[in-house]
Amino acid sequence: MLTHHKFSAQLNGVSASPFCLKVDILLAMAGLSHEVLAGPDALPSAPKGKLPVLKDGDSLIADSEFIRMHLEDNYSADFSGGYSSQELAVAHAFTRMAEHSLYFVTVSSRWLPDENFAVIEREFFGMLPADMGKSLAAQARENVIAKLTKHGYGEHTWEERLALGRADLQAISVQLGDKPYLLGDRPCFADAAIGPQILCTLSDLPFSRWKETTEQFPNLVAYANRIKEAYPEDVMQPA
Repeated sequence: MLTHHKFSAQLNGVSASPFCLKVDILLAMAGLSHEVLAGPDALPSAPKGKLPVLKDGDSLIADSEFIRMHLEDNYSADFSGGYSSQELAVAHAFTRMAEHSLYFVTVSSRWLPDENFAVIEREFFGMLPADMGKSLAAQARENVIAKLTKHGYGEHTWEERLALGRADLQAISVQLGDKPYLLGDRPCFADAAIGPQILCTLSDLPFSRWKETTEQFPNLVAYANRIKEAYPEDVMQPA
């Protein structure tokens, strides 16, 4: 039996983690039945201290990309959408851009502004006893800020972060055009990755400039909603 270990926190009614959401969508694409372990009970099992994790028998597979590879290798899951190797190379590049560049603007927008962090503290840690939740939230924020600084995004001004993020959004918008999915009429692995990233840029937060930047690209907003609507509600939300 497969079990998806994931965060329980939500923003705008969907998983706050684009990577957990990605695994939800991959499992749905593959048509694989599975159980869910969500919330604080899921994290102690994470071999790398992060979620998502897929439990398959006695094996724990960490990281959404390795989970995708595991499903392909062990369950004959086909996330190619029937596209050519050249088209899938483009999908691979866009996935990396979304998950290793665009994502960090989202992280910055959630954790750096005090007014947004107040929402994160409530939604991510509110299920814990008050003192414990506040302490863990502060520690998590320090860790995130340190990682953002090392990555480079923590050193940028907001104008610089938004300019970098907007360039990524522009590239995705141009590639998407008026197609339903990134490469055409059929979804592939890139849509399972990029759709959640776009959805997370649209979270309602008090410091809203990142959401407003995404809203400048109507085809991306429609794309994110299309991804959200393409899968059952129980796939998009933690159990």
